[in-house]
Amino acid sequence: MQPLVLSGSPVEMGRQYGQAMADRIMPNVRLLVWREGEPPLPRQDAEYRAWVQGQAAAFARWPWLIEEMRGVAEGVGVPYDDILELNLRAWQYDIYGATAPAHACSSLAVTLADGTLANAGALDDPAEYYCGPVKWEPVEGYRFISFPITGTSWGNRGVNSAGLAVGISSQVLPGLRRLDHAINQDLALRVMLQTCATVDEVRRFCQAHPFTINLVVTDAQGGLFCAHQTAAGMYEFPVQQQGYATLTNHVADDGCRYWLQQCGVSEFSESDTTRERRGYLLAFAREHSGRCTAEAVRDLVGARDDANPGTIHNHGSIAIAYCNTQADPGAMWLWYNDVESSTGGFVKLDV
Repeated sequence: MQPLVLSGSPVEMGRQYGQAMADRIMPNVRLLVWREGEPPLPRQDAEYRAWVQGQAAAFARWPWLIEEMRGVAEGVGVPYDDILELNLRAWQYDIYGATAPAHACSSLAVTLADGTLANAGALDDPAEYYCGPVKWEPVEGYRFISFPITGTSWGNRGVNSAGLAVGISSQVLPGLRRLDHAINQDLALRVMLQTCATVDEVRRFCQAHPFTINLVVTDAQGGLFCAHQTAAGMYEFPVQQQGYATLTNHVADDGCRYWLQQCGVSEFSESDTTRERRGYLLAFAREHSGRCTAEAVRDLVGARDDANPGTIHNHGSIAIAYCNTQADPGAMWLWYNDVESSTGGFVKLDV
C-alpha cells in the first residue's frame, strides 16, 4: 500500500492532487456540494454566504491552505468555491459545529513496557468518500500522512515528521453556542499536523482556535494530550501521569457535560457502540499500560470481531492506525480497508 504523495509549493501540491484524483474528487463535489438529487446548498442565502466568507477569512491566516485549495480546483477544473465549500463541510451547514458523520472512530494512547507511548485507533466513515492515505511534503512545515475526504485539504488521524501523532473521534453537540472565532475541525487538524511538533503546541493551538472534535495526541518526547475540544472552548483530561487515554464518540466526563449544557448543548447524542468501544479500550489500558508490547496494541486495535460491540475494527472502519513516535518518529503502521474485510495486516508507512 502506497499513499498518494503531494510535494512542492501549496499550488503545486493542489494541482497534483486535483489532477491525480479528479475522477474521485468529482463524485464528492457532485454529491456533497452540487447536491445532485438533493436539496441544494443555500448559496443565495446571505447568512450562508457570510458563514462561508467568515470561514475563508479565518483560514486566510494560513494562506498556503487557501493556495492549495485553489490548486486543487485548477487541477480538477471546477470553480474554487466548489472546493472551498467541500473543505468546509457545506453540506452540513445546518448542523455546523457538529463533527463528521463518522460515528465509530476510536482513539487510544497507552504506555508500552519500555516506557514509550503508543497511539492507535480507528477511522470510521463511508469509504467511497476517501482515496486512502495521503502524504503531504510541503516546502514549509512538517511532512505528514493523513486521511482526507478526496478533494479536501483535511487532516484527521495522522502522524507528522516531527513525531506528532493525532487520534480523533467525532462528537455531535447540537445547540452549542460557538465562539465567534470557531473554525472547521478538519482544516484545523490539517494545520496542526503541518505546524505542530508537540502536545504543548497542540494545546495552545486548541486554546486559540475553537473547533469540535475529541482528541488523543502524543509526541516524540512522550507528551500526551487528551481533550474534548469544542467550538465553545477546550476541556482537557489530566492524563499525562496515568500514562494512558482513550476517547470515542461521547462526552466522557460529567463535569464537561455540565459545562457544555451551560454552553447551550440541548442533547448529547451517542453512537450505538461508543461506550462499549471506550470501555473495551479502557479495560485494556488499565490492565496493560506499562506492561504491553507494540504487537499487543496492534493486535487489540486490528482485531475484527463483529460479535463484540467493543471492537474498534468494524464494518465501517476504513483505517486502523498505530504509531509510537518516541521509538520511530516518522512511522505509521496502517491497516487500510478498501472493502469490508477481517483479513490482512499492518503495513508500515514513513513520512
